[in-house]
Amino acid sequence: MQQNSDNEKTYPSCLSDKKYRLYGFIIVLFALFFRLFELGERVLHHDESIHASFTLKLLERGEYSYDPAYHGPFLFHSTAAVFHFLGINDTTSRFVPVFFGVAAILVLFLLKREMGKSGVLWSMLLLAFSPSMVYFSRFFRNDMIIVFCTLAAVAGAFRYLDSIHSSKRYPYLFLTASSLAIAVSSKENAYLVISIFGAYAGLGLLYWIYSDWKKGDTGLKKTIFHKTSTLLPYIPEILLSGALAVFIILFFYSSAFRYDISLFSIVERAFNHWMEMHRIERIGGPFYYYIPILFTYEILTVLFGTAGFFYFLGNRVRSRGRNYSFFLFLCYWALTSLLLYSYLQEKVPWLVVHIVLPFGLLAGAFLGEMFSGNAESGKQKQVNYSGKTRTLLAGVLVLTLLVSMAQCISINYFRSMEDKELMTYAQASPDIRTLMEKIGEFDGSPETLRIYVVDPYQLYWPLPWYLRDYEKAAYSSKPPASSKYDAIIVPISYDMYRELPEEEYSSYNFSLRPRKDFTLYYNNKLEKTG
Repeated sequence: MQQNSDNEKTYPSCLSDKKYRLYGFIIVLFALFFRLFELGERVLHHDESIHASFTLKLLERGEYSYDPAYHGPFLFHSTAAVFHFLGINDTTSRFVPVFFGVAAILVLFLLKREMGKSGVLWSMLLLAFSPSMVYFSRFFRNDMIIVFCTLAAVAGAFRYLDSIHSSKRYPYLFLTASSLAIAVSSKENAYLVISIFGAYAGLGLLYWIYSDWKKGDTGLKKTIFHKTSTLLPYIPEILLSGALAVFIILFFYSSAFRYDISLFSIVERAFNHWMEMHRIERIGGPFYYYIPILFTYEILTVLFGTAGFFYFLGNRVRSRGRNYSFFLFLCYWALTSLLLYSYLQEKVPWLVVHIVLPFGLLAGAFLGEMFSGNAESGKQKQVNYSGKTRTLLAGVLVLTLLVSMAQCISINYFRSMEDKELMTYAQASPDIRTLMEKIGEFDGSPETLRIYVVDPYQLYWPLPWYLRDYEKAAYSSKPPASSKYDAIIVPISYDMYRELPEEEYSSYNFSLRPRKDFTLYYNNKLEKTG
């Protein structure tokens, strides 16, 4: 109880608890609306369609086998449940990322002690309307699951340490353990998150021992022994939470224990595959790859996150000095995330959300201190800045907020399939909607219509997803020897009229995705008459 009292003294605020919760849930409702509005309008991306097809195979045949190229099993199993209960279409395929994208915003409520009410609300606002966070919350990939799990693990860890002498600590420990387990079950960059956090925890533990040794008169060995003995009572619960994490990981990777797989083989296969991808630079790019993306879409978070980085890092003795360790951790997390993702040679736009997350928290906390309306003894508190500086910051805030909102709306509802956008890497073309409408008008049922799809590199996705109801659809790296098909889809460079009678077949050109054009050749008899 004393801790809470001290906390309120540390963070005086004109916001009542009722208003704080009300504003928070209003932000969450708007975040949910932004993520659900026209959710199925954008054609499924190449990767999304593969994930959706794998999920369908799991749902209909019960088949699953871990392949690190397509990441962990959690997304497939959770979306299979959505398909089972809510139906199979483009919209429902994206429900899981939407859920975790909104849940990540809700988790911020757990960080009120460190960030204050205003800091939490600002952070919620930034993440709720971040162009990249919204875009990839509407994207059938694993990254928003990782974002949620990362933030939940951080919040759980700090709440656990804050309640270390209370029985209330147990749920927070299990929250941290289960969040990290779900992250590992979702995508391999979870190991990067664990490495970042583990390194910080290790350094913190060494500093804890070192500082006590320097203060006391005892030797180093006695200090280590004393510190170790203070940790012993917590070992059983830590082991129990570790067992829970292992259970969750094995549950998903074994597809509810239907297949044999070991924890060691999971980690080994993940590391071997992605280290090889980094070595060969499968999707390489320059070290500064994420900088243009951040400045194009996340200028608000970049500017105020960077300001928060230097403000919190260099302002230890201040009104919130007791939480300096939390803000030091945020600065470390933001910097290491930016550097590590910039270094790794797997450069894709969706990884930017893992950089935006810690900078979003720094920006929100900084804005919370600048414009919180904190009150102390009935007076407005000015936080180390003159009135002119605060006015300038307010002007920059309004301008960047407008730019960010405009970018959020543009990239999510108007230009979500524009190949010139930095966020839309290898996005499928809207031509596919027209193609499916044309095929749907053919005089033939999905059960009988014979369609052959050809691509020498087998990069014909997302066509297998959109042709999933056509039972006789076939896929190959070269045209079939026999012409026993009603329609054939080939790269535009293939001239099928050398093999097909031009008077009997018509053609239709369409774009699959940028620099990937195809032609549909179909028998004229398929066109309905009358």
